[in-house]
Amino acid sequence: MNARRGSAGMPDVSGGDRLAELEARLERLESSPGLRERGRRLVDRVMPPEAAKHFRNAGREELLGLRAIVDYWLRWIDDREAGGGDKGRRSIEVE
Repeated sequence: MNARRGSAGMPDVSGGDRLAELEARLERLESSPGLRERGRRLVDRVMPPEAAKHFRNAGREELLGLRAIVDYWLRWIDDREAGGGDKGRRSIEVE
């Protein structure tokens, strides 16, 4: 007998039939909207456009803040390598 035990939710089918069923399931999954797209549609339904704009701007400001930190330390390294600025260790106080 060539039938194999199917996985949970799958009937017992032969190898060729199982492959056809798996390909059909894959086709259904790939043709349905993805998780990201479904999530975006949900957010669009519950969040007004003005709020979305504020959140985008806040994310941009966060990235600009990180850029400022990176730029500061790059300048510090460049100054140190050029022989100017601070020498040796740098103390950072944490409260």
